[in-house]
Amino acid sequence: MNKPFLKWAGGKYRILPKLLPLIGSPKRYCEPFAGSLATALNVKANEYILNDLNRDIINLYNYLINSPTFILECEEYFGEHTNQKEVFYIHRDNFNNEVELKLRAFLFVYLNRHCFNGLTRYNKKGEFNVPFGKNSKPYYPKIEMNNFQKFFKTKNVKFTALSFEDNSLYQNLEFGDVVYFDPPYIPVSKTSAFTNYTGEDFTHNQQVELVNLAINLNKRGIKVIISNHDVPLARELYKDAKIYELQVTRSIAAKGSSRKKVNELIAVFE
Repeated sequence: MNKPFLKWAGGKYRILPKLLPLIGSPKRYCEPFAGSLATALNVKANEYILNDLNRDIINLYNYLINSPTFILECEEYFGEHTNQKEVFYIHRDNFNNEVELKLRAFLFVYLNRHCFNGLTRYNKKGEFNVPFGKNSKPYYPKIEMNNFQKFFKTKNVKFTALSFEDNSLYQNLEFGDVVYFDPPYIPVSKTSAFTNYTGEDFTHNQQVELVNLAINLNKRGIKVIISNHDVPLARELYKDAKIYELQVTRSIAAKGSSRKKVNELIAVFE
């Protein structure tokens, strides 16, 4: 299977054996919360509609696919000379003040691999604020980036940076197409909430809006799949869907001893 080149909280690579059979091989595959694209990279479809509210990753994906020299140029940001605390904070400041999109794309890859646990997090001002990760030798995902480029270069794919509520994402979908929603999860506790990977929180009302959208799409003959924590609120929201249970080991925790399994669910509206 193709691995994503970005580290990403809540990435779906480990559960693909359970997720991919539910998705199948649709004509059109739509993913409104694309993230690292761990799922899309392994879906066989004729057309891909891939979206994320985080404009930085969408900008990065567009450059990676359309710039033949991007991977070679980006590699210059990896090495002993860049894996230093002082250099990291200079690059982070440059990223937060940079308007040139190609340089932002390079710096996003650098920050993702050099910051603490590969987190992507922004403050309310829209500034990337994850601290230095102190990795002994950050990995440059050249192989994974090449695979990403090869996979999507020949595909009919559209990348957008819109809200999941935007109707333009779904207007061309037809009977038999598949939409996979992997939204910021409902917290399992008040202290576990983490939804500001774009600088904005994902609210309870938006969780409700997402379910209503799923139901309306399903009425058009579109299969809709949603991932979330297996908590009572999710069970209530997805009561009209078929529920698949699973346990997932979190790999984003700071300590290995803290990487415990959590209960998740996959809700399928079909």
